[in-house]
Amino acid sequence: MFRLLRHLGYNTVMLWPTPETAPMPLSDEDAAALRGYRLVIEDARSVGLECWFTYCPNVISKEEVRPLPWKERSLYASTQIIRLSDEPVAKQYLRHRQSILRLLDNADAFVVIDGDPGGYPGAPVEEYLRILKSDQQAVPDKRVIPWLWNGWGRDTSGGYWRTPVLPTVRASLEALKQQMTGEWELLPGRSHREGWANGRVPVAETEKAGLLSRSTIMCYEAIEFEPTPPAAVLQFDLIRQVLKQESRLSSSARGVFGNCQTAVLVLPNLFFFGRGAADLSYLDKPDHEVLTDLARQLGDQSGALVPAWSCLRLSLAELPADLAESVRALRLDTDLAKSIPGGPARYVEILAAQVDSRRKLLEAVAEKPATTEQAAKALAKGAAALLRWWQVHRYVGMGRHGDPFSWAFIHPSQVAILKQHLKEWAAASPDLVNAAAPKLAETGLLSQEEALKRLQEMSP
Repeated sequence: MFRLLRHLGYNTVMLWPTPETAPMPLSDEDAAALRGYRLVIEDARSVGLECWFTYCPNVISKEEVRPLPWKERSLYASTQIIRLSDEPVAKQYLRHRQSILRLLDNADAFVVIDGDPGGYPGAPVEEYLRILKSDQQAVPDKRVIPWLWNGWGRDTSGGYWRTPVLPTVRASLEALKQQMTGEWELLPGRSHREGWANGRVPVAETEKAGLLSRSTIMCYEAIEFEPTPPAAVLQFDLIRQVLKQESRLSSSARGVFGNCQTAVLVLPNLFFFGRGAADLSYLDKPDHEVLTDLARQLGDQSGALVPAWSCLRLSLAELPADLAESVRALRLDTDLAKSIPGGPARYVEILAAQVDSRRKLLEAVAEKPATTEQAAKALAKGAAALLRWWQVHRYVGMGRHGDPFSWAFIHPSQVAILKQHLKEWAAASPDLVNAAAPKLAETGLLSQEEALKRLQEMSP
């Protein structure tokens, strides 16, 4: 992945392997797991990337996760908030936090978000500064980077973005400007558009505070929405919009950052963001030309990758029946292709599976069933198309390893298509779900009991 990012023009990577899932006190087993990330950091640096390590503030997992293997722990399913107003607990937590940072002191910088996750309503900004300064003590020769997102102490109890971010963002910026010392930078984050979440308030306020020269702008969700189930979604228009909007600040800021969770599936977005950030004129290229450029750099002379990347935008008539097989037949052998995590052969198999899922879903909903039996077959076929895609990626969102299947694990744009047709079919066939469940169970993807439950959940 690090080689891929370098090929795409990036020079910095930020990792968040949820160190918060290590309960207090730090066990020898958890210390060993965390120490393993030193090798990950060295891998990034060995290919010429700076490596920033993220550790959220005042967030930790409950004791219940300790027996679980590191990779099976779910932070969101076991979160507890540390209140630094409780002095004995605060001291224990900061010692714990410092011990983790020292295990990973080969990172180039350490990033601390001001919430989401972290913080709590009414928390004084001095607590945030205390955490940042404690981090500086742990790694005195490294940069500590506050991630300005919603301001420390904002009230989120009535819904995360219900209350304005401006007051807490301004208060946090003022405290940082007056009290932070030593090696520190700033990561003001903005949403993908104004009027949504925090808009671009942190960036605008950072400019007003005169701190752009020490700031990298986090263009959140321009590359990929978060959280999102894995899907080959193109976001070129969002990338154009955000990078052009922030281009006015490019001569003052240190750079721009983007985020993604499923880097292999959104490879075109990563490519376009990197090219557009380096050369704003590239943002004016039409989507098809951008995709063609990337396909050629990967060694695809046939152009099969272009419609495959666009498959979730295309209708059944626009998706060639043999597209998945054309993708699977590709032999990508450029240096860029060889850098794709898992290798180019695995990559084309994943992309072909997404194409398969999309085409079979569209085929299912294109049918015009005249009987309950026909409608049940079509419903089972569409549901199986989505489930087979889940068998590839096994995403469970904020759940736990081994959780049963949920429609929330599939990209909502695809689930919505099947839901709409189920609504239409069920109006004519009231017993449709009961008739479809055994047919879905015959695929072996779900038991009949699970199939019935899942289809009932989708029913209008």
